[in-house]
Amino acid sequence: MVSENVKSIFRSRKALIKAVKAPGADAFDGQHIWSNRDLDPTPSSERNWRWYHYASLWWGSSFNPNDWSTGSSLLSLGLTFGTAMGAVVMGALLSSIAIVFAARPGSTYHIGYPVAIRASMGMYASYFFVFLRSLIAAIYYGIQSYYAGQLVSVMLRCMFGHKWTDLPPFPISANITSQAFGGFMIFYAFTLPLMFIHPRSIHTVFLWKAILLPPCAIAMSAWAVSQAGGISKLTLGKTGVTGSQLGWAWMDGINTVLSSISPMIVSQPDITRYARTPFDASYPQAFANLIVKCLIYFLAICTAGSLQIVYGGEVTWNLWDQLGLVLDHNWNAGARTLCFFMALAFSAATALTNISANSIPFAADITGLAPRWMTIRRGQVLCAILGLAITPWNFLQNAQQFLTFLGSYNMFMGSLLAVIWSDYFLVRKSNFHIPSLYTSDPNAPYWYRRGVNWRGIVAWICGSFIPFPGLIGSYNAKAVDLSAVHMFQNGWLISIGITFVVYYVICLLFPVPIYPPKYASQPVTRGYLAKQDFPGVFPDEDWRPLSTPNADSCSIPGGPTPDDAFSEKISAASIEAAGEELKKV
Repeated sequence: MVSENVKSIFRSRKALIKAVKAPGADAFDGQHIWSNRDLDPTPSSERNWRWYHYASLWWGSSFNPNDWSTGSSLLSLGLTFGTAMGAVVMGALLSSIAIVFAARPGSTYHIGYPVAIRASMGMYASYFFVFLRSLIAAIYYGIQSYYAGQLVSVMLRCMFGHKWTDLPPFPISANITSQAFGGFMIFYAFTLPLMFIHPRSIHTVFLWKAILLPPCAIAMSAWAVSQAGGISKLTLGKTGVTGSQLGWAWMDGINTVLSSISPMIVSQPDITRYARTPFDASYPQAFANLIVKCLIYFLAICTAGSLQIVYGGEVTWNLWDQLGLVLDHNWNAGARTLCFFMALAFSAATALTNISANSIPFAADITGLAPRWMTIRRGQVLCAILGLAITPWNFLQNAQQFLTFLGSYNMFMGSLLAVIWSDYFLVRKSNFHIPSLYTSDPNAPYWYRRGVNWRGIVAWICGSFIPFPGLIGSYNAKAVDLSAVHMFQNGWLISIGITFVVYYVICLLFPVPIYPPKYASQPVTRGYLAKQDFPGVFPDEDWRPLSTPNADSCSIPGGPTPDDAFSEKISAASIEAAGEELKKV
């Protein structure tokens, strides 16, 4: 039966196109499409993420190679161990507040970022900001996978010893060792199946990761500190800058902590749309982030300082270098076991962090850009393919300046967050009219002028490009004034502050429409539309997503969906019914 269905797909061009289309896309033939099943508000049957799932998401995601090595950034700024940890606490506190703000639209109206951004930037202008995030997510997916591949290489060294380290080398022009390439490809092979799991069904994995991962990191750090003779013996960060330099360095440290999780903050709606209630996606995950950020930086700095005391030489910050250093000096069963489980835990954590921070956001974005053809599951697979195609080791080997520019991405994303927050919390008073986010009606409130909200564009430019001259200073310190460099180093905070105020002031001078013309006389009260039985729809409106006419009963949590078979045909009756609904609209 299955083989016959597959054969029928390739019998004609029309059948192939119909099979490749996203489920429900036939209902929109002949017109611009704003919706498919993965872009529609999440039905109640799929809102199965609880507060402990979100807490475990942040708890486990912070145990990754990037955060582990970021301690070097803080101490290299001239901060002492104490002032660095103070910057970590402040950065973690501010990021926790940002997480609560970013989570609210998604958990209230159950829509992802590609849909929510339409309200702030306009129906057509939103495409640019969706594409911007998707591009960076694909690149970071490949880079994070390369980091995890290095840890897989450590695992294989623990298992096979010199049989692994003595593999025939690649030519220098390859920009990667045979061991690193082998670890990278093995990591890819094991994690690719995860791309086929829909976000509504993967939350349990994050819970197990949060339980199993911290003990490995704590054990590694405790072993290193005990070998060094205790924390009091650490020499890292005992001297630091003073005066105004200390103030700038401290602010830079806070910005470093904030920037490290900026992509996950922007991506919050893509995860929180599956929340059972808005509370589940609010304070629990904020508290988890606050605690775990302080813990991971503390453990990382203690481990690096202790290993330097024990083995001497330059301090090592990359986790795979630290594990390699331990193996170089302790080739015994105990050390190999410790290093193996540490590498296994962090590589697995990186795989799941890659999903929540990169592949799901990319998939949501590509679905928003091409809803007729793409779904979240297909987008995740495409993200994995692109992450491999960019050959991330070449980025890391030959494109350090480009990676510096990628770092400035957080500044642009911070400004974008400010537009969303100012628009949602202050201007609209937490009101989204959901039907208007899926319509081509030029009179709808999110069409502004030809689908572009110029207020959001102007505010975003102001917040992004005022600190921008400092980016030049990161390439050539003599090209700009030192104050411009300081502004760039604090770009995330400055961008958010400037954009938030500019957007609100512009909207006071040039008000935006909150409700459709039919409801323009309705008083705008805090969260009025959020309190409706169908959040975002007025009580007298009869609206359901066209791509899933019976949204609240169309799926079972964890069960099969129309996309599971990829080529499953849409019945003629359902297409006809959707078409009739479309005519009514």
